[in-house]
Amino acid sequence: MAKAGGKGDGKRRADEKHKKSDVADKRADKKKDKSSVKAKAVVRAEAAKAGTGESTRSNGSAKLKPAKLKPVKLKGIEDTQRLVEQVAAEIVVAELDRATAKQGADAEAAVFSELLRAPAGAVDLAAIDPDSTPGVALRDEAEDELPKLAARLEELQERLFAAARGGDSNRKVLLVLQGMDTSGKGGTVRHVVGQLDPNGTRLTAFKAPTEEERAHDFLWRIRRALPAAGEIGIFDRSHYEDVLIARVRKLALPMVIGRRYQLINGFERKLVADGAVLVKCFLHISRDEQKQRLLARLDDPAKHWKYNPGDVDERELWPQYQDAYRVALEKCSTQDAPWYVVPADHKWYRNYAVTRLLVEALERIDPQYPIGDFDVEVERERVLAS
Repeated sequence: MAKAGGKGDGKRRADEKHKKSDVADKRADKKKDKSSVKAKAVVRAEAAKAGTGESTRSNGSAKLKPAKLKPVKLKGIEDTQRLVEQVAAEIVVAELDRATAKQGADAEAAVFSELLRAPAGAVDLAAIDPDSTPGVALRDEAEDELPKLAARLEELQERLFAAARGGDSNRKVLLVLQGMDTSGKGGTVRHVVGQLDPNGTRLTAFKAPTEEERAHDFLWRIRRALPAAGEIGIFDRSHYEDVLIARVRKLALPMVIGRRYQLINGFERKLVADGAVLVKCFLHISRDEQKQRLLARLDDPAKHWKYNPGDVDERELWPQYQDAYRVALEKCSTQDAPWYVVPADHKWYRNYAVTRLLVEALERIDPQYPIGDFDVEVERERVLAS
């Protein structure tokens, strides 16, 4: 009996040992589960904090996808820490991607002018569609944006003017408008320049040179019309007439015209060195659109004053003028004073494009209001006491 009882006691002790082992295993499993839950909570918190799954690019393009985590089997605190570090690293990468995307969107919004900049080297005007609207998908979008652009243009013009009058800035802007008859030079002046404060603008419409002007070099009358510091100057036609109509109508020898391109580049280079930003716009209209606009002037008695029979004579020389513009763009579109080819068959786009080009030009200057040379609080007290 005693022998049998001894075996029973051994069996009970073995069972109890197994039960204790099971309990220990369950406790270890629970500890791992808690570690896993804690790690997942950290992951969720970090992801929520960074917003990795919710951000989109500011220009409305494809969403930035959240970083995908490789499945990791957690075995303890070290594995939990490793997972947290992995998540943190991937969050940093996601943030860098988001910052890069934002910079790209901002750059895209800020370089509208590059869409219209005349190409370097050979220029093929026939390959640039006058009916196109680069940078604008819908007319409604452009017209909705115009009031904001106009407000921004007004603010920047005031800052430019103030910086020159109240400080020591020599910055100014020169808008040059060139194009075939009916391309919209006058319309651009009314709709775009009309948004500016007249006190800070200087408009000059160049016609055939007078006797006095012909007695000087071709840039003499141009220099007399340049904007002063703080002003926005507007040229309706310009010094380029002397390499356009002069070339087509053979008003000067080819060698003289060839020399004028070099003189123009040197002249504009000096303007830039003196603080000017040039915005040279070729309003690119199609021959068919020009015909429709000439007919519209004939059909409306209120527009007869705008019709010039000589426009038809110039129209017959369309190919020669297109070639003259091509040469001018190729020879005189420089890094400091580029030409912009503005498709002009749509008047609304022409106005939008030139407005935006002016805004970008002023933003490159980034004029600042001058700081007053007086004590504001002292002056406030004096005003109140007066």
